[in-house]
Amino acid sequence: MKKLLLAMGFAAFSMAASAETVEFATADADGNGAVTMEEAMAAMPNVSSDTVAAADSDGDGVLTVAEYEALASQ
Repeated sequence: MKKLLLAMGFAAFSMAASAETVEFATADADGNGAVTMEEAMAAMPNVSSDTVAAADSDGDGVLTVAEYEALASQ
């Protein structure tokens, strides 16, 4: 939980400090190889939850590298 909160704070600071997109590895706060809705929202606070959900093309509830990168490039 501490790692997730730290990553969320880092992601928010990174987004405020620059227009760059947070990379997948950084967004994947728990390092499990997938980005959850919460992790995606922390990494991209200006993106709506509906947009993140729509990016989950296989509907499994998490974003793969390809799904995350497609969302980040929008």
